[in-house]
Amino acid sequence: MILAVVNNGVVTQVTPNVDPSLYSQYAQNAQACIDITSTLPQPQVGWIFTGSTLVSNGVVGTLITKLAFRERFTTSELLGVYTAIPTYPLLQIMIDNQAVSTFIDLSRSDTISGVDYLVSIGLLTLTRATTILTTPPSAMEIYQG
Repeated sequence: MILAVVNNGVVTQVTPNVDPSLYSQYAQNAQACIDITSTLPQPQVGWIFTGSTLVSNGVVGTLITKLAFRERFTTSELLGVYTAIPTYPLLQIMIDNQAVSTFIDLSRSDTISGVDYLVSIGLLTLTRATTILTTPPSAMEIYQG
């Protein structure tokens, strides 16, 4: 189960993979603990607890898994990237950086610059780049740490 831990009306922690038998331990140290396993969009730290529901504070999480980032690209876009490596060796560096990262932060300047680079060399349209970088992460994409 995924728990949202609430203190002072705000989600202060989102904890994945909680054994249901440990729920009471989380609950005794918090204003509220809410099972958000099936909640979409997935509530995040900073969301507001109204007493009965969790409401976004307007901040959309930007940390996604490496696989989620890769899957935001179509197969033909990825093929274009890999095919262009001999001409644009910076692409290999970008792929290597992704491989050694822990997660992808869609709001980081180097992530944005990398996707913008794909536009500048004609591998992505500006519309696709915007979609890749600004589509709110689904529950499956969110990096859980």
